[in-house]
Amino acid sequence: MLRRSTLALAAAAALFVAAGAHAQSLYSFETGTVTNPDGFGPNGGGITVAQTTGVGVTDGTHAMSVTIVNGATFVGALTTNVAPGLTPPISPQSIQFDYTITAPFTGGFAVAGVTMFGFNAALGQFGLQAQFADIEHFEGKAPGTYTATIDLNDATNPLDFTAHEDYNTIFSTNPSATQLTPAGFQIFFNKSSDAPLAVIIDNVRFTSVPEPTSIALLAGGGMLMLRRRRS
Repeated sequence: MLRRSTLALAAAAALFVAAGAHAQSLYSFETGTVTNPDGFGPNGGGITVAQTTGVGVTDGTHAMSVTIVNGATFVGALTTNVAPGLTPPISPQSIQFDYTITAPFTGGFAVAGVTMFGFNAALGQFGLQAQFADIEHFEGKAPGTYTATIDLNDATNPLDFTAHEDYNTIFSTNPSATQLTPAGFQIFFNKSSDAPLAVIIDNVRFTSVPEPTSIALLAGGGMLMLRRRRS
């Protein structure tokens, strides 16, 4: 009986995981040019981006290599090609991307995160950016491939400086006086100036969770399976 109950719960959990998080590809660096994969280019001095193959590719056949020189600090890999999945309103949860480190970072600190650029034409505001609070740390990590998860529910609105706002509150295709139209996506990097950084980025994706009603239905289905096993 215990074994059957365990199997039923495991099956319900598997259903929840399978339907719980949905991933939509945003950027996989298969298009564009060698120096502008998917339209990404350097934002700031001392950073180079390039399309690459082989090591670090986790989706398709290409990835984006990012190299930052010793003295550079806050820079980014920026594209003005806003992926369709980022058109608001979205079901905000997180953005994930895979990254590969081929050699340990030897400096004091190195992090990455996500910034969205936008504008409000009615207000004459252009080139504004909302940086999401989550960051991924590179320092202390051994060579290998990792996944960064950036929560889209915590950024400061660059128009009125309200903190802890989510993506849909800040961005809209029909913006209010406190909203922006999306105009660019950036993976930013910040590091100490005492060492260079090299990282390979791939499979940038948008993830969302089902509505609470869907979760309740899945949970109810799991309990029904358990009851049937017991009867």
